[in-house]
Amino acid sequence: MTISRRQVLLIGGLGALGVGAVSLPLRSVNAIVASALDPADRPRPFQTDFVQAPFLAPYDTGIDPVDGAPVNYYSVTEMVSTANILPRLTTPILGYNGIFPGPTISLDQGTKAVLRVRNQMPLLHPSEGYLLASSVHLHGSASLPQFDGYANDVTNPGFAKDYRYPNFQPARTLWYHDHAVHFTAQNVYSGLAAQYHMHDPVERALLPQGQFDVALTISDASFAQSGALGYDANDHSGLWGDVILVNGKPWPVMKVQKRVYRFRILNACISRSLRPTLSNGDPVTVVATDGGLVPVAQTVASWRHAGAERYEVLIDFRKYSTGQRVELRNLSNENNVNFADTGKIMAFDVVDDAVDTTDPTWNTIPTQLAASESMSIREDAATNVRNFRVNRNDLTGVWTIGDNSWEEVVASGFKKAIANPALDAVEIWQFENNSGGWFHPIHLHLVDFRILDRNGRPPFPYERGPKDVVYVGEGETVRLLMKFGPHRGRYMIHCHNLPHEDHSMMVQFRVGMAEDAVDVNDPVKAAPAQWDGIAPAPPVPVFHDVQFGSQFVAEINWLAAAGITTGFPDGTFHPNEPVHRNAMAAFLYRFSGKPSFTNTVFFSDNRPGGLFYREISWLAARGITTGFPDGTFRPFESINRDAMAAFLYRLAGKPPVTKPSEFPDVRPGHQFFTEVSWLASTGITTGFPDGTFKPQDKVSRAAMAAFLFRFNNL
Repeated sequence: MTISRRQVLLIGGLGALGVGAVSLPLRSVNAIVASALDPADRPRPFQTDFVQAPFLAPYDTGIDPVDGAPVNYYSVTEMVSTANILPRLTTPILGYNGIFPGPTISLDQGTKAVLRVRNQMPLLHPSEGYLLASSVHLHGSASLPQFDGYANDVTNPGFAKDYRYPNFQPARTLWYHDHAVHFTAQNVYSGLAAQYHMHDPVERALLPQGQFDVALTISDASFAQSGALGYDANDHSGLWGDVILVNGKPWPVMKVQKRVYRFRILNACISRSLRPTLSNGDPVTVVATDGGLVPVAQTVASWRHAGAERYEVLIDFRKYSTGQRVELRNLSNENNVNFADTGKIMAFDVVDDAVDTTDPTWNTIPTQLAASESMSIREDAATNVRNFRVNRNDLTGVWTIGDNSWEEVVASGFKKAIANPALDAVEIWQFENNSGGWFHPIHLHLVDFRILDRNGRPPFPYERGPKDVVYVGEGETVRLLMKFGPHRGRYMIHCHNLPHEDHSMMVQFRVGMAEDAVDVNDPVKAAPAQWDGIAPAPPVPVFHDVQFGSQFVAEINWLAAAGITTGFPDGTFHPNEPVHRNAMAAFLYRFSGKPSFTNTVFFSDNRPGGLFYREISWLAARGITTGFPDGTFRPFESINRDAMAAFLYRLAGKPPVTKPSEFPDVRPGHQFFTEVSWLASTGITTGFPDGTFKPQDKVSRAAMAAFLFRFNNL
């Protein structure tokens, strides 16, 4: 059975496992557990040793011939693996190099990076059934659009892409994670996330380094009885797990010396926000936010920490006695779902190891740090003010930013933008949250910004640094100041409650170029993934007449892996042959999961025992076809492109169509004008390069694979 995104929403993950679905969190909700684990298999707090992700070494180094800058070359492989998270069970994961979190990349400002990402995952997700395409976003980097992890710039299994990162920004904690359209939440939750550290001389002089510069990637998870990760996609609200993980381990314990430590804390939960605090009430010192060092260090007892935000804090363990335990706890925030142990994060056990007192950072907590460009821009430099509401349409369930969604971006051929600032323009953007019962961590790609105020009041002390994610709480209005650059092109804005993003709470802005300008940095077309010739072919049927590199190869292999086609007995697919009407019926029947039905429509040329008799009968029973006026179906006729549009439109339930066809050869009055309009508005078709749809052309089997693949990803 092929499982489409629409079907996943109906079937659900945890719900199908017997675990209660998470309901809309109008206020914080408390429960005992969410996982379906047997008691003996449940992890308990503070029973696991703390570990850090390994650092990734470059496989080569070089010099950029254009500007002479040093370049490090890295490679990671996306793959299915297992993790030891639970006491007695292993957990299947997706991982960069097969681990979660993935390997940390660490380099100096000014050293460029080329990261080769090889997608060696199976064609379909092992439990969810969707295509395991990927797109890698280096979160916090001012990358060119084609290397920014644009949601629809995907790398299919068996392909690889080289991402190029400039690394000119001040020192900061970044992270790289999956950003594939509609499935970012599942992919990140399954393990595709890792930290990326950029250093500079100022930061190295002021803050602890080496083993005292500690990465904490915090996430949450729920588990099926088998130990597999549970994912509930029944609604669009989000996922709140009952197990807190730090670097992939449940509530670990870290041994610390009596000195100052630096912690790079990333909230990698796909929905949960945190409010970290120390168990003894002692304060911590915030020295950096998303975009690097804060101008002035801030001493706080706790801080509100949304998904994707990074805070660097100093904790001074000098005053604690040997053997003392200090816990890092989570006070939580409004609009979370909490469980028995989600108030705990990890523990620190103080040991009496010798401290290297020649390291000047061992006992130093700086007060003055460094002001980045984004923190130095004056508010009166802004030349434009834009206002955006973040909201949810209660009728459609679609999340929006500025009354727009990713569906509209796709329907526009990726042209629609909610803003078009000039290159190097300074603007104020205001985000107002009226969605009712929700907080939204809003992430702007490309830029760092300064938070001017929240509901007219100054930002919280801990967020007075350069940011790229802003927590917009229920009923809050937040104003941001930013400068747009250094690149021209299209960049995304989205909610980092990742199920919200996957359900279209994502839009784009366009910097320094007109809508109809030639886009040399097109995020999808400028640097597409290439077949990874070094790697073995993906573990899916490969037809003799469908070679890698040919048109629609990934879509045809998806069709085979999903069981929608078996090809022909000689191992071929015949990609360029037209689709017959009976084969079309078979494709749609299998795509829909081979449902049971009562035969209510009979065609004179579709008799029991005939090829695809059952499939054609189902097509008629569903109202997807009415056949011809003479009572025939004509199973061996080739299907036209406009009739194919009609079949898919009816399969989708005849949704409303708001954007009429712009194809010059499909105008009002055409028999299938509505159906073709819908096909274009959803992005299932873009027509031909000359702007036409060619409604009477026959549909090839390869094109049919592409249409179904795109339909599946709606």
